[in-house]
Amino acid sequence: MENPIHYSQGIRRLAIIGVGAVGSAFAYALVQAGRPREIVLIDHDRRLAEGQVMDLSHCLPYGRPVKLEVGDLDTAADCDLVVITAGAAQRPGESRIDLVKRNAEIMGGFFPRLSKANPKGLFVLITNPVDVMTRLAVKLSGLSPEQVFGTGTTLDTARFRQLLSQHLSVDPRNVHAYVVGEHGDSEVLLWSNATVGPYPVEEYARRVGAPIDAAVKAAIETGVRRAAYEIIERKGMTNFAIGIATQRIFESLSSNQSTLQTVSRQLGNAYGLGDVCMALPCLLRRSGASEPMEMHLTPEEHTALMASAEKLDGVYRALGA
Repeated sequence: MENPIHYSQGIRRLAIIGVGAVGSAFAYALVQAGRPREIVLIDHDRRLAEGQVMDLSHCLPYGRPVKLEVGDLDTAADCDLVVITAGAAQRPGESRIDLVKRNAEIMGGFFPRLSKANPKGLFVLITNPVDVMTRLAVKLSGLSPEQVFGTGTTLDTARFRQLLSQHLSVDPRNVHAYVVGEHGDSEVLLWSNATVGPYPVEEYARRVGAPIDAAVKAAIETGVRRAAYEIIERKGMTNFAIGIATQRIFESLSSNQSTLQTVSRQLGNAYGLGDVCMALPCLLRRSGASEPMEMHLTPEEHTALMASAEKLDGVYRALGA
């Protein structure tokens, strides 16, 4: 059911809960863009939040004025948008699913209080495993799935487009391709819907003399799925790209442009998957994430998507939530 709340203005005040590597990268992207007008940084380590505000405030003479402050859960009660990165970090070699029990406990410790205090707010989850955490957050909050959703495969979609652009030597902004399903190992790269400008990707590849055969597809799929593991092995975390991806989600919500993005949202009627949360294209607007849109899939893609949903449903049910 769609959220009946109507909004007449953009996002004025935003809170970030968890300002470590990911939260601070997102905050920096917001400060660089000069919006929203007010940003609240919240962390269980208050001194860390204070240090991030101090550091970010030194960016302000080079850009637009933004009000930065340190807050707590009560401060988030009057924020239009709350972005949650708080949780245990993914360890080298650890799958996102391995994180679920640790982060479910953290989420259960604060999210019901947060959502009860701010029933008209929008909540975006980054905490991994994001699909399971999003489903848990919807249940804990009792709010509409339009209001509570996750970053989903927005980052995986960017990785897919970037690797295609490298292979084809074309600006990644001309590549339109999507990753759906879990933000993790069972995600589905939709080759059948990928295009470069007006051309199906494989037709474009032939035209420019860079055909996409089975080996190229396999390499790109491995590159997308293994990206986080490879980065974490080298630097201990991923943070810059997800910070930018979340800033793009903010822009879509604030500008009310109905931007299509692969966020993780409770699926409802889409593919008959009901309460499962995972990534499909959704329209983002000021009231949140619209009901997910079904896509034309090949039989193989459909089977893979159903398997991804089954995996996520099994992990959630194992929580006993």
